Amino acid sequence: MSIELAKKLLEEWLLQRGFKILNKLSDRELILTEGNNTVYLRISIEEFPTDSYIVDELSNVMRNRFNYNKAYIAFPQSARDLINGKLFRSNRVGVYIYDLSSTDTEKAVEELIPSIPIQLQQEVNEDIKGRIDELERVINDVKNALSSINIQPLTKDINELRDRVMRIEHTLNELIERVSRLENLGLQSMRNSIISTQGSSSVSNELPDFLSNNPWVDVLRKRGGGSG
Repeated sequence: MSIELAKKLLEEWLLQRGFKILNKLSDRELILTEGNNTVYLRISIEEFPTDSYIVDELSNVMRNRFNYNKAYIAFPQSARDLINGKLFRSNRVGVYIYDLSSTDTEKAVEELIPSIPIQLQQEVNEDIKGRIDELERVINDVKNALSSINIQPLTKDINELRDRVMRIEHTLNELIERVSRLENLGLQSMRNSIISTQGSSSVSNELPDFLSNNPWVDVLRKRGGGSG
């Protein structure tokens, strides 16, 4: 089947209905306009198509479906009974059926399934794109502001602060060691005092019971200390 004959037939039929050809992507792919809509058309020339072939054609269209408001596939008359209307409608892709053997140009092409128009992806993301552009401008402004800052004085101040902190830590460690030594000396002095007190008590306890509480013993100790 000739692609040129099929394309010529479809172009004439579409032009009569107000379509305008915008671009030709390949021998089998046309971009048209219909009012404010952009329309993608893929032409199939398989004379004896199969179910898998039709699905493959649909898959090829879906690769860039969301770049156009409408999308169609034009199949030859022999594919009519193989078209799964539910499958095409769910993907919002329309179907044209053309017959090269027809002598009536008006009836040579039929819109079997209309394409359901969609809003272009670029239009949907226009607001998001604007926000992204604004964020990029803000980021560039921040980068420029940071690049103009002289960080050398800040680096010097940071180094000085680091040195001061290290000296303070060293002094604190020395103080902690001194306090620890003083605590140890205090505990040792306290232990010696306790031992001395316990020694005096033990001497008094060595006297016989009849002398331990006798007041004359204290008098004699004083005299002995004075004569000594």
